[in-house]
Amino acid sequence: MNEDTLYIKEYLEKRSEQAAYNLVQKYRKFVYLTVLQKINDTDDAKDITQDIFIKVLNTLNKFDGRSSFKTWLYRISVNESINVLRKKKIRQFFSLSNTDDDENETQYKDESPNPEQIFEETELYKQLMEALNKLPQKQKETFMFRYFDELTYEEISEITGVSVGALKANYFHAIKKLSGLLKSYIGK
Repeated sequence: MNEDTLYIKEYLEKRSEQAAYNLVQKYRKFVYLTVLQKINDTDDAKDITQDIFIKVLNTLNKFDGRSSFKTWLYRISVNESINVLRKKKIRQFFSLSNTDDDENETQYKDESPNPEQIFEETELYKQLMEALNKLPQKQKETFMFRYFDELTYEEISEITGVSVGALKANYFHAIKKLSGLLKSYIGK
C-alpha cells in the first residue's frame, strides 16, 4: 500500500486531520502550479488551490483508485481551473461599465468587440460545441484535452490511461470530423 493510499484510508476511516494535512502538504505545490498554468494569476491560483483541496477532501470517498491519486487530483485541478475561466469569460462578456467616468467608458468601448464580432464569436463557439457533441466520446475528450487544455499526448495518456498512439488517432479523426461538420459554417 503506497503512502497516498494510507493517507486516504486514514482520512476516510478516522477523519484524521494529520492525514488530510499530509495529502495537502504533499500535493499543494503540484496543484498550485497546475492551476497557475491555466489561470495565470497568482492570487486566483492560491484561492482555487484551497478550494480544490476542500473539494478533494469532501469527495475523497469517490476516488476509486483506478488511476493514481496524483492523476485524479490533476483532473480535478484542471476541471476547476477551466470552470473558473469559463465563469470569468461569461462575467466579462455580460459585464457593463457601472461608472459614469468618461475614461472608463472610453476604455471599455475600445477594448470591447463590436456586436457583430460578439455574435460571430458566439455563433462559432455554439457551432463548435454542437459539432463536438456529435463526436464519439473518446474523440471529443482527446480533442478537448489537446485543443482547450493544451495538454501533450503523454499528459492525456497519464490522465486517461489511453495509449499515445490511440490518442493521436482519436485527435486526427476528431479534427477530420469537426472539419466536415463545420465546413458549411466556416465556408471552406
